[in-house]
Amino acid sequence: MKIRVKLYATLRAHAPKNTDIGEEFIIDVDDNSISGVLKNLGIEEELAKIVMVNGTRVVNYGASLEENDLVVVFPPVGGG
Repeated sequence: MKIRVKLYATLRAHAPKNTDIGEEFIIDVDDNSISGVLKNLGIEEELAKIVMVNGTRVVNYGASLEENDLVVVFPPVGGG
């Protein structure tokens, strides 16, 4: 199943080479859950602070995804 993904800030390191921050890319997953997407990208769940699917925030990482859904992932925010 193909899922569209955007990664922000430090999570960009998990995107394909030469992908800009927030640039959409496509991955092919066998596990159609958010957890499956994160695992496929090598992102630990605790590093995915905010996850949005098609513009809606999701807190259940076991939620199922549909073909071509857009998953946007933000890391914890720091600073002060």
